[in-house]
Amino acid sequence: MPPLAGGKLAGRSAAGIEAQPAAIRPMIPLGQFRDTFIIAIDDEGIAIVDQHVAHERVLFERVMERLSTGRLESQRLLVPLLLDLPVAAHDALINRAGELERLGFEIESFGDSTVRVGAVPALLGAEDCSKALLALAEDLEGLDRGAGVQVALQQIAATTACHAAVKANYPLTHEKMMHILEELRATAYSTVCPHGRPVMLRLTRREIEKNFERI
Repeated sequence: MPPLAGGKLAGRSAAGIEAQPAAIRPMIPLGQFRDTFIIAIDDEGIAIVDQHVAHERVLFERVMERLSTGRLESQRLLVPLLLDLPVAAHDALINRAGELERLGFEIESFGDSTVRVGAVPALLGAEDCSKALLALAEDLEGLDRGAGVQVALQQIAATTACHAAVKANYPLTHEKMMHILEELRATAYSTVCPHGRPVMLRLTRREIEKNFERI
């Protein structure tokens, strides 16, 4: 998992002052390319949207907004998950158990290198739990030990959103594509994911016409 851009969330300046969100025009999806990119148009040109990165941005902002008023909804696992980890990764998760709980994770130590997971965020599919926690352990292990609670929450939120977002090579219905584009348009910092990857590539009408020698 790439680090948060510049040690901070993409979209925020080095001074910690939030940059102005980029405006996105209403877009109409035409279809997918290789079940990974949404091809859409607006009145200014064509957009190629990375469906995973776009959905990740949407979910991250939703998670952070929810955290500002409380904690995320969680779902209890019918059978608790036992996850064997390297000792350092185990300690990284247990040391951040409080922050993980706010995101909807319920974890406890089950020995020197095993954690017991009783609940996970409701937005996270059951099949993604193990991969998400392994990624979180790696991210938190690499986090500066002096990092504050807010930085840890942002890292956990970004990793959780990444694993909950629709994947590449996944077919989407027209309704799902429209939903992602509409949610993206209403999302702050919608041109990059929390880790700094670009959400879309744009071709303006002028660029298209110039390449076809119409202007």
